[in-house]
Parts: sequence; C-alpha cells; structure tokens
Amino acid sequence: LFFTLSSLMWLIASPYWGRQSESVGRKRVMLIGLGSCSLLYMLFALIGSWGLSYHPAALLLFILLLLTRIASGLFFSTVPVAAQAYIADTTQGKERTSALTLVWIGSGLGSIIGPSLGIVSSYGFMTPLYVAAILPLTGFILVWTQLPSTKKKNTLVNTRKYQKVRPFDKRIWPFLLLITALQATILSMQVTTGFFVKDQFHFSLSEAAKVIGLIFMFSGIASITSQLVFVRTLKLSASRLLIIGTSLILLSFTSLFFHTHMTALYVTFTLLGLGIGLVLPGATSGASLSVSASEQGATAGLITAAQGLGTLSGPIIG
Repeated sequence: LFFTLSSLMWLIASPYWGRQSESVGRKRVMLIGLGSCSLLYMLFALIGSWGLSYHPAALLLFILLLLTRIASGLFFSTVPVAAQAYIADTTQGKERTSALTLVWIGSGLGSIIGPSLGIVSSYGFMTPLYVAAILPLTGFILVWTQLPSTKKKNTLVNTRKYQKVRPFDKRIWPFLLLITALQATILSMQVTTGFFVKDQFHFSLSEAAKVIGLIFMFSGIASITSQLVFVRTLKLSASRLLIIGTSLILLSFTSLFFHTHMTALYVTFTLLGLGIGLVLPGATSGASLSVSASEQGATAGLITAAQGLGTLSGPIIG
C-alpha cells in the first residue's frame, strides 16, 4: 500500500508539475519539490520515532505513516519533470541526449546510495530516515544557490504559452510505452527476485538479503557505467541507444534460462542495468526532441507519469 499509493500520486501529479514548470519556472518547481519532500520525510521519521517510543494503536500509526507517504508521493515527480524541461530549454540535438543522461545517472546513483543508508541504522533504527530527510534539503540549497533560472537567460520561456500534449500523441507515445514497460519490468523483477533467490538456492534470510543487495548494486553500477560511456562519452543518438539498449535487455532475459547457476543471475542483472542505462535516456531524449520548445514541460510531465505508471504496475504484476 505504501509503495503503490505513493506511486499513484506520482502518476497523477506529474502532468500538473509539467504545466507548473511552464507557468512558474523550472527552478521554482524543483525548489517546491525538494523542500516539500524534505519536510515530509522528516515528518515520516518523527512519526516513526513517536510510534517506537510511545506504542500507539497500530492502525493509527499505520494511517499516519501512510498519509505522510501519500503526501510525499505528490512531490516525487517535481525534480525529474523540471530537470528534463530545464535541460530541453538549454540544449539541442545530441547535446540534449547527453545532458538528459545526467537525470538518469542521478537516479542510478540514488539506487546505490539509498540502500547504503541502512549502514547508519547502527546509530539508531530511525537514523537512516532522518538522513534521507537531509538529502533533499541539501539539494534544495544547491538548486537555490547554484542553478540559474532559464527565464533570465531564455526569453522564449517568458513569452511562450503552455501547450498541452496528449499521451497518445503519435510523436511520443512509443517512447512513453517503452518507459512504462521497462519501469514495470524492473519493479516486477525487484519484488520477485528475493523470493526466487531464497527458494532456488535455499539461502537463509540474511544470506538472501546480502545476495540481492549485491545483485542490485551490480545492476546500478552497470547502468551508470553505460550512461557515462555510451551516452556521455560516445554521444550516441537516441535511436542508437534504443537499439543497443533493448538488445542488451533481451539478452539479459535470455540468460535467465540458466537460472540454476547464481552466476547467471549476476549476468542477467548486469546486462539489464547496461540496457536500462541506454534505453531510459534514449527514450527520454527521443520524446523531447520530437516536440516543440513550448511542449517541453508537458512532455516532461508525461515522461515522468509514464515512469510512475510503470512503478505503480510493476509490483502488482510481480
């Protein structure tokens, strides 16, 4: 419920933040999102600490935590939406493809750094949650002090009117479908792999957790590596990225035929990470380059909504 409902809020709010990024500016939307997430994460941690200390009714604690998580879900999409639109304002062609990769590299780093926060739980069970609340606050300060506003540099942003883009617009729907399908695949595999590893190899809970952590870590590292090498360094076009990336993903699934060997699972998730690192920036830049300057905010909102739809449906499918 926590994961599904917060993802639903992400899906619902993404188009709204796309429109807001056009009307109030990319930077302001980022600040709203980072500031709100920091406050809501801190509130979540405080409610959790209160629950551990005072032992209220379980249902009351559950509802308070769930409502806080749902509220934070409304702001999850602010930064990816505004960041994608910001990059579209300031780049062209292959430069845009390379620059948009930074959004996905940031996401990949988060998938590695986030789980590692569990280390600080040795200082207190709720400590990782308090650290997680500080991270978006740090981002808020950096955006506020370091990021120039596109409205000051680009008069087009001041004068253009917001143009609505439909999800089934023939220019972008294939990219949206690809992002949704890939995100759903990733999440469905994430929620089932732990059970599979434990059942297949008869690991204890702690052994299975350690193996799953390594598998996902390799996948995250592979994703970042492919983005740095193929996108940032070689500067491949969006179509090349999609062709190579989907081929690697298909190959990763083929390796699951050899699932009786642990090595095959590491190979599967490493290849999957490499493919993800190419397909996501390829599809994002492909959609962005297919629309006009006045449609960038709406398109960024739909891209993030597609990711949210995949995140919502993946665990249910799994």
